[in-house]
Amino acid sequence: MDLGEYRPILSGLIGGVIATMMCSAWARWLPKGMNGKEPQTLQFEHRWAVRLANVAFFAGIACGLWMYGWGGYASNDWRPLAVTIGAAFSLPLLILALVTWFRRAPIGEAYAAYALNQRMPMWVLYPLSLLGLPLFAWGLASLL
Repeated sequence: MDLGEYRPILSGLIGGVIATMMCSAWARWLPKGMNGKEPQTLQFEHRWAVRLANVAFFAGIACGLWMYGWGGYASNDWRPLAVTIGAAFSLPLLILALVTWFRRAPIGEAYAAYALNQRMPMWVLYPLSLLGLPLFAWGLASLL
């Protein structure tokens, strides 16, 4: 056995260690609550909005897999990848906004609950999500 056979295992282990270190470093920047509500209260009150946002994320991923698998796009075509990443990053924010609008709940609380659920600081999660919007639009426009 040569090193080439162990390379995926080593890559996965290194990635796992880096992800664990990032999560422990980011823990101090997670929202501590909002509008006088504790983090557990925020997560409980907005649990369905967060669940739907997570479903939207996986729907964006599934859309890309479908486009490459059965949509007739070549494996080196960038357009389905742009739609996939853009949808996976931006659709959860749009779902959170819609659900809280229908419930007449504060949207900031739902965004804080989503950041708590993802265990990512808001200053990391939301710029990434907002960058997904133009990527999603650009990918969709290029497909038409």
